[in-house]
Formats: sequence, C-alpha cells, structure tokens
Amino acid sequence: MTDKNKLRFDCRHFIGDRPCKFRTVCTCEHYAPVGRRILIIKLGALGDVVRTACLLPTLRKKYPDSQITWVSRDNGVRILQGHPMIDRLFEFNAENVFPLFYEKFDMVLSLDKERQPAGLCNALNSPDKRGMILGEYGTATYANKEAEYYFRLGVDDDLKFRKNVKSYPQLIHEAIGLDYDHTPYELYCSEEDVRQARETLVTVRTTGMPVIALNVGSSRTFANKAPSREKWVEIARRMINIGWHVVLLGGPDEETDKEWIADHLGGKAFRTQSDNSEKQFVALISCCDMLITGDTLAMHVAIARRIPLVVLFGPTCPQEIELYGLGEKIVSTHPCGPCYR
Repeated sequence: MTDKNKLRFDCRHFIGDRPCKFRTVCTCEHYAPVGRRILIIKLGALGDVVRTACLLPTLRKKYPDSQITWVSRDNGVRILQGHPMIDRLFEFNAENVFPLFYEKFDMVLSLDKERQPAGLCNALNSPDKRGMILGEYGTATYANKEAEYYFRLGVDDDLKFRKNVKSYPQLIHEAIGLDYDHTPYELYCSEEDVRQARETLVTVRTTGMPVIALNVGSSRTFANKAPSREKWVEIARRMINIGWHVVLLGGPDEETDKEWIADHLGGKAFRTQSDNSEKQFVALISCCDMLITGDTLAMHVAIARRIPLVVLFGPTCPQEIELYGLGEKIVSTHPCGPCYR
C-alpha cells in the first residue's frame, strides 16, 4: 500500500465507517493529526453546562491541536451543538458511553459532584483525571488536590454562601489546574434560528426603541429564585413607561405566569411561546437589546451571546457569577441570603 493510501486513524477528520468530508483515502493536504485527547464530563443544570464552556478557550489556547470530547445530557448536547471548539458531543447514555471505555484520553475533566458522572470518570482510560471521581464509599470526591476547594463548596454552606469570593469560571479553572484569564464563554445558533427569532419579534421592532426581555422563569432548586408575578409587572411597567418594548420569556412551567403578567400589563408586553428549543431560546435572547432575569439559564445565554443584562439575586450566590462587563447585579439585602431557604 502506498503512503498516499495509508489509513490515518489519528486524523481529526477520520470517521471510520465512511469517507471523511474530503472524500480522500487517506493522506491528503487536509491531514490534521489529533494532539492531546481531552474529555469533559459536565451534565448538571443546563446553565451550569453553558458556563462550563469557559474552559474551552483556555484548553484551545494551551493545547491548540487537542481533540475535545464533551459528554452531557440531551439538552446539554443540543445547546452546545455547533460549538467550534468541541470536536465531539455525546449524550450521557449507555449507547454513547460504552464505546468511550475503549478509547484512551490524555486528560479527563470531570466537573459534576453526582455519583453517575463521577463514576464515569473512574471508568475511563486516562492517566490524568481532574475534578470529581467516585470514592470508595459510593459518593463523589476530588481526584486531584487542586479540586478540593471546589468540592468543599458543595458540602460547606458557610464556605459557599459567606466566605467564597471566587466566580464559577475561576473555581473550575483552578480545580483542574489551569490559569483563568477571564475569557467569556460562548454559544452558537444557526442562521435559521436567528431568522425565526427575528420573525417572532418583528412586531416589537417597529419603532426603533429598545427591546427588553424579561425572563420570568427559574429552576425550582432554590425558592424565590425569580421575582413574583407582581414584581415582574412592576418592572415591566417601568420599562413600558420609558417607551421600551417588553418581551416575556419563559418555558412551559412559566406559561401561566407569562399569561398572568401579560394580562395585567394590558397587552403592552409581547409574550413568546413556551415550547422553544434550546437553540431557539438562545436566538430569541440574541435578538433582544437587553435582558432582565434572575440567576437562570437565560442569564448564561445572554452572557454567552454578549447581550447586556441586569441580574436579580435572591437566594443564590452573586459572587459566583461573572458578567464580563455586560451588566449589573441587583442583590437582595435579606439577612439570610444567599441561602437554600
């Protein structure tokens, strides 16, 4: 076999079950050998998945020829789809995870403190595992000394709520032994998603005044993570009185809230549909001029898309959120906050 026809299993374009996109067998001018093989395990809440993408530019800068694989849940895979710094995206299920046991990775970065993703880290073939692994008692623990502080934040309320001053991007960089240079994380959506979002908002783009999105929803993990319906109405009225256009965002769980708020605003706010895909939600926020939200997925989307924002903090930790100069934090002065109460 001539060298021209030699199979290059180490090329980042090699697929295995069919020709690569360049349709050559196999060495050509597009041959790009994979350097360091890095696997990121990050499931968790969708907002946490998005902000963990802050690792990608750091890894690409330090290991420019690396192949980066990411394992996440189905919604994490959908929202990260198309990210140019991720080579392979796999949903966390048996069908996708089982073949990974037979690969070799130079580095595995495990950022979740739950048993399942920590256990996956244990099972993978790599000489360098950083972050969370599964301990001998069936609970997560830290794989490397640098990750101890990040791990302790999950079990020590005093450390998490009152003593820690580090942001989440700084914390996870330190946990895996990387320098943090404050490069923001990014998300990408298709031109079609953006086009549909613009069509959705076309009726509120009629006067040239700013379009302000209010994200009225939040996860149920923390009580009172978002303002009440009444307070959203008050916020919206202030925007409307200035002459700005208000758009109400939220998922299926917030459909009733959005309807109630819109009714009390007398039809002066635009209510978006609640069944948007993750990418459509990203595109909608991208087409607004500003976002007002609690500590939510919408906040992370706005940061990733460089949309100015105001973030309202009640029970969660404002110090863990880095806005990268995009906006302001309004923090509750309630004496017990932040807390899980």
